[in-house]
Amino acid sequence: MAQGKTYKPNDEDRLFVERAVKAGSRINDIADCLNITDDTLRKHFKYEIFTARERLKASAIGVLDDSLTDGSLDAAKYVLSRVAGWTEKTAHDHTSSDGSMTPRDVSPEIAAAIAAKLTE
Repeated sequence: MAQGKTYKPNDEDRLFVERAVKAGSRINDIADCLNITDDTLRKHFKYEIFTARERLKASAIGVLDDSLTDGSLDAAKYVLSRVAGWTEKTAHDHTSSDGSMTPRDVSPEIAAAIAAKLTE
C-alpha cells in the first residue's frame, strides 16, 4: 500500500475522491480503492473530503434556483415546503347520516342553513 511520502495524487484520483465523498462513501473505503492508507487519503485529499458535499449541495441549489427563475411551479412548491414550511392541505367532504355531503368542521345547523340557501 502506498504511503504518504511515496504517493503522489493526480487529477484522476482527485476527481474519484470528490465523487466518492459526494456519494457518501466512507473514508476507509475510498482509501482502499486507491490502495492508500486512511491517513494518506486525509493528507492529500483534505480539500476534497471537506468540501465535496457542500459543493454538491451548491450545485443542486443552482439548478433549483434556475428552475425558479424559469417559473417552475414544482420548484416553487419544493422551496416553499422545504424552506418556508408550507404544507398543502386538502379539504375532505363527509357524508352525513341522510346521505348529503357536509364539510368536516361545520356544525349541522350551519350545514342546514347553507343547504337552504343553495336550494332557494
